[in-house]
Amino acid sequence: MNNRKLKVLQLGKQYYPHIGGIEITMQQIAEGIQEEVDSYVLASQDRGPAYRTVLNGVPVYFAKSWGIIASLPLSWDLVCYLRKHCSEYDVIHLHMPFPLGDLACLLSGFKGKLVLYWHSDIVRQKKALFFYKPLMNWTLRRADAIAIATQGNIDGSPYVKPFEKKCVRIPFGLRKEWEEKSDDYWKRQVPCHDQTLRLLFIGRLVYYKGCSILMDAMKLLKKELQEQINQVELVIVGTGVLEDEMKAQAAQNDLESVIHFLGKAPDEVLEKELERCDVLVFPSVANSEAFGLVQLEAMSYGKPVINTRLSTGVPWVSLHGETGLTIPPENAKALCKAILWMKKNPKKRQKMGCKARERVKKEFSQEQMLKRIVKLYKKLCGQ
Repeated sequence: MNNRKLKVLQLGKQYYPHIGGIEITMQQIAEGIQEEVDSYVLASQDRGPAYRTVLNGVPVYFAKSWGIIASLPLSWDLVCYLRKHCSEYDVIHLHMPFPLGDLACLLSGFKGKLVLYWHSDIVRQKKALFFYKPLMNWTLRRADAIAIATQGNIDGSPYVKPFEKKCVRIPFGLRKEWEEKSDDYWKRQVPCHDQTLRLLFIGRLVYYKGCSILMDAMKLLKKELQEQINQVELVIVGTGVLEDEMKAQAAQNDLESVIHFLGKAPDEVLEKELERCDVLVFPSVANSEAFGLVQLEAMSYGKPVINTRLSTGVPWVSLHGETGLTIPPENAKALCKAILWMKKNPKKRQKMGCKARERVKKEFSQEQMLKRIVKLYKKLCGQ
């Protein structure tokens, strides 16, 4: 193949302005590779007619959708669009899991290079997985390369492990704007807090994020600290099906003055909370949590992380004893103990935070991620 610009299509369930881990990565790639390749996006939506637009210089086609059932968009339009236009692209980059995307690739007859970005396994939807698995295995076999964030994501996935030879490790990168924000914060050298330990949780309030474990740990923490519980503050940013239950637990355990629910918050609020906090708590309990981009955001601000020993990339992002503490999942006592350690060891905690920032700078920059992805595209296409 000559050295003309490659045409690359990012294919995913949703796209900006919808915000989520996969959508953020898709946007980073689609916008970040524009100088190197001709970049396009095909995505579905919750509901609505099809439309074309250009977002930050990237042509995007949002396929028509009749709604969503079991997290899957009802969008035959997406399948038809890809079948009609797939020959225009050298590379299709499918962000998984996205069963409709698998089906679209299968029915499109695409002859070019297929790259997958494996974001996570499907864990809880057992019945849906029974029907999806044959199609998923076809996609894995068909793929020319599988981009995956960490070795843990390979070793911990029974679906990806048989295709390890196709895997190329490309860690997710911290968004450029967050790199700049954290650099600004670091230059200002914000002074240390008082004796209050400020904990921060950012994420959807759903089962696999470990929300119930976090609330149980706070209850144990109150028993341990008793009157000194007012020296701990937990800020929870996010919404979800467990929100009302968590608020009721906080009230029942007389923790309303300790636990603050901010709901869904814009980047400006997240920035302030990342500056204010001392520790990010990331107590996820299931392999649905494959990496945790929020870990990178907190670490870039020099904040240590309490994460869990999942068989995914989560404990590989923030390392136990170096940039934070890693505890067994679904263990409220261990989480309580880790929080107490952070409270009793402020100097060690701050050293962990410094190492956390260094690790993000070295291993998880957006620039590195994009260079590796473009290199993969060009290698597959003989450039």
